[in-house]
Amino acid sequence: GALGLTLLVWRRGLPDFSQPLAPIVGLMVGALLLALSKRSTLPKMVASLGALSILVGPVAWCCLVLFQPKPHLAEGPAQSPEDGAPNVVLVTWDTIRADSLPLYGGGGLDTPELDRLASEGIVMDDFQAVAPITGPAHTTLLTGMWPPSHGLRANGHRAPALTTPRLPEILRDRGWHTGGFVSALPVFAKFGFDRGFEHFDDRGESSPLDQILQVMRFGSSVARLVLPDLRGTFSVPGQITVDRALDWMGEVDGPTFTWLHLFDAHGPFLPPEPYRARALARAGEGSAAFDPQDQDAWIMQRGEIELLDDLLGQVRRGLEERDPGLKNTLLVVVSDHGECFGEGGIHGEHEPSLYAATQRIPAVLKFPEALAGRAPFSQGRRSTLSSQVDVAPTLLAALGIAVPSTFQGVDLFAAEASARSGVYMEAFQERLGDERLHGWVSGEWKYTRSLGGLETLWRRGKELENMATKHPDVLAHMREALDEFLAETPIREAGSVDLSEADMQAMEALGYADSADD
Repeated sequence: GALGLTLLVWRRGLPDFSQPLAPIVGLMVGALLLALSKRSTLPKMVASLGALSILVGPVAWCCLVLFQPKPHLAEGPAQSPEDGAPNVVLVTWDTIRADSLPLYGGGGLDTPELDRLASEGIVMDDFQAVAPITGPAHTTLLTGMWPPSHGLRANGHRAPALTTPRLPEILRDRGWHTGGFVSALPVFAKFGFDRGFEHFDDRGESSPLDQILQVMRFGSSVARLVLPDLRGTFSVPGQITVDRALDWMGEVDGPTFTWLHLFDAHGPFLPPEPYRARALARAGEGSAAFDPQDQDAWIMQRGEIELLDDLLGQVRRGLEERDPGLKNTLLVVVSDHGECFGEGGIHGEHEPSLYAATQRIPAVLKFPEALAGRAPFSQGRRSTLSSQVDVAPTLLAALGIAVPSTFQGVDLFAAEASARSGVYMEAFQERLGDERLHGWVSGEWKYTRSLGGLETLWRRGKELENMATKHPDVLAHMREALDEFLAETPIREAGSVDLSEADMQAMEALGYADSADD
């Protein structure tokens, strides 16, 4: 019992000071049993149980201390930053499509923290994801490169080392402390996401103790009654991730670059209370899911988005303890991809989609006071076609740092952003086989082509009818633009990763597991 309590305390994210409760409970139960043994008709058995209870708690606690995962640590900044260097915070919300948010016309929920940030900063109205899956999208955010060039095109692969530094490496070398705090398996350190971070926390990963206990659980019916089921522990609640990030920022001196990844709105859509009740109370508001069978999931995700917004408020309050009014903080909130609720016959998934449901995502940028009062950083909305590939170069340019020539995105506030001809996207999870997609967006059109040769031409915002036969001239132009992009874009191959059985189960639960049969 004490061992089970220890694990529940550990896995459910209660504060660290609560961990000694398990050995204390073990000692109390053991003492009680020993006392009862003096009056029992089976004193030896009860005494043995008492002694065992006394031992189990402390032993379990020692196992917890020895096997609990630790953050990944690396060298800090090699030099002092320039005077007045701002804090930089990149908050990524997993699985949020733009049109679900009030900021972009969504209803049935409130996001006051995001709306407040938007009123103080810049909202990108036509912001596109490079991929409908977590790993490739985040690698692009951190490298300023398209997926074919940074090499991570599917979840479960390892990002290859690059000759050009990533955003956290550039800032670390300029004097920023760099911390990454992530909530889900696809962006764990084993896939290369810790590169450039002085402190990288992915403690959602299963420990050796987890795996031993799972073997015990499957091998004993009694153990199944006592031990929690740790399968699928591929993510941690955002509250834990936020607490870890704020704790770290409070411990370091000097400017920080913090990446905070929150996974709470990813399926399955099971918001905790009171968010579930609030979502149900407003179920009749806002737009309906594309397919009625997805309506319940569409409503439930709204509750999870409200949770994310509350966490954003906590982040802001924590930042303001260091920087009142966020006068010297550059804060970006962006999604990695959206979700289909029936679009294209895809239900509660995103992996095979290049529909707007997964590709049009929110992006809000708030600049330090020294920049926010002057063009081009003045507050407002921007309709410029933009992409995740532009985030890293935009941040560097705003900080006055030269953008590496190998970065493929553009500074969103430079003239070249409005002059671009289009943006690229792809759906390249390996299990899709010949259904993997390249995509090109330009003006009012979106063009996709599968590896099997199937072409689609959509009017953006009206992705119901394939217009390829009706507009052969547009089709030819978009095909040529995509071919030209692919011909000019360097391609790297991702590295493989040996995944544990628990990791494979987690990837399968997410819908990303690749196998020879797929």
